[in-house]
Amino acid sequence: MMKDVVHNALHVEEREQLLFARRFSPSVAKELNKHALYLAMGKTSASVQLRFLRNGPATLTLKRFSASLLSRPGQIDFSKRYGGALDLSETLDIEVDGVLSHNRLKNGTIRFNEGEEITIHLPNHHEVGWTLEGSIEPIENDAETILCLGDSIIQGVGVHHSSEGLCTRLGLILGMDVLNQGLMGTLVNPKMIVPLEKAIDYVLLGYGTNDWSLRTDKAEFVEDMDELFSRLRTLYPCQPIILLTPLYRADHDRTRPLGSFEEIGSILGEVASRHENVTVLDGAALSLHDQFDDGFLHPNARFIEHLAHQIADRFPSGTGSRS
Repeated sequence: MMKDVVHNALHVEEREQLLFARRFSPSVAKELNKHALYLAMGKTSASVQLRFLRNGPATLTLKRFSASLLSRPGQIDFSKRYGGALDLSETLDIEVDGVLSHNRLKNGTIRFNEGEEITIHLPNHHEVGWTLEGSIEPIENDAETILCLGDSIIQGVGVHHSSEGLCTRLGLILGMDVLNQGLMGTLVNPKMIVPLEKAIDYVLLGYGTNDWSLRTDKAEFVEDMDELFSRLRTLYPCQPIILLTPLYRADHDRTRPLGSFEEIGSILGEVASRHENVTVLDGAALSLHDQFDDGFLHPNARFIEHLAHQIADRFPSGTGSRS
């Protein structure tokens, strides 16, 4: 029954008497293993919630796991490419009958003796294992699901409260579940698009800013993005796809091998135009230009809240058959 309290996860893994909410299919393990950063971030629980009704005393036991983010020999050194310190600190957010609290993320036990409806927002940037015991009842859920694919901004980097990530906020506004497959540092990678044992109603894409920073071959980028769309259409032939082009960043005036920052959005839009039922949202136009957590790239909580409402206001209505 304890697995039934998990929302916004692909599956739940049990190890060493702990439960782990997983966002990615085991079939992409090879892709995640290509970089230490991907491997570590792929184990995090971004946007995952534990939701239940409390009928008596309940206890959550949490264990936090650490992993190295340092590149291995032959891998991209993201710390040098990033150009600034990255703050991944965050809280464990808990709602009791709609009242939200930010709690220190640490190993230990939290006891619930008050309230009826409980939502625990697991961390966006850290791997945790947990057990939940007591007199509880899972909250049933039949909401539609948005599959969120993209980079660190989709994952939730830049906000420090686990309930404030973009996908989580968007799901709350729209009354939908989310499967957050954002991955810090990732480039467009069609091999990450695999069949999922979960019904998907919408797909949100948030790629491009890392490709602009790191890639040198424009043709390869276009080819990868085109294949990514093709794979999505094979798996989700009728579901609406929403493409969010890269958000404004403070170094937007630079020119890189893929061209200007404005050009990367145009490339993505052009590729999207070759595929059916794709809504393109201009990320730069929807951005706040002075609200960064790190001073230049990752939006802070205010920026993310603004962006979530902007996306929700433009979200397509109606789906095809679930897949």
